[in-house]
Amino acid sequence: MKIAIIYSTLIDSTEKSALLLKELINSDVLLIPVEKAKSECILKYNLIILAGSSYNSKVQTSLKIYISRNIKTLLEKPIGLYVNSDENLSIEDNLNKVFTKELIESSLISSNFGYELDSSIGNFIERRKTKKLIENNENLPSLNIEEIKKYANFINNLIEKRVD
Repeated sequence: MKIAIIYSTLIDSTEKSALLLKELINSDVLLIPVEKAKSECILKYNLIILAGSSYNSKVQTSLKIYISRNIKTLLEKPIGLYVNSDENLSIEDNLNKVFTKELIESSLISSNFGYELDSSIGNFIERRKTKKLIENNENLPSLNIEEIKKYANFINNLIEKRVD
């Protein structure tokens, strides 16, 4: 089974979680930054995983544009969705910030993998706030490795059940 993880990220957590997910899936997985994804590449894969992040209520416009341009094809393919965002917010709210309602409803699986802070990313004020949080060690967010493993297990079960 050929799988593509098409992702966009604001703070690199989505790329990191995509790499972790790729390592846990028992199949050919290609990571594709949304800026390099083309409409025709979707047709080459048996499963598409779309991933984006929501940070400070900001979402990547590039992923929203990609989805809107390819929505018809995406709805015809098996898809999985995940976000990297604050796990204290409801998963529905986080998914709705990144994906369309019809995409969420048609997905096989969706999840929130959490996120990590990086003091080298963002504008000056964001970098400074992040650096202070890290220095004060105030309830630092982290990627939810267990959630990534559950997601990978779901995909691996799909792969095992698949009949060519």
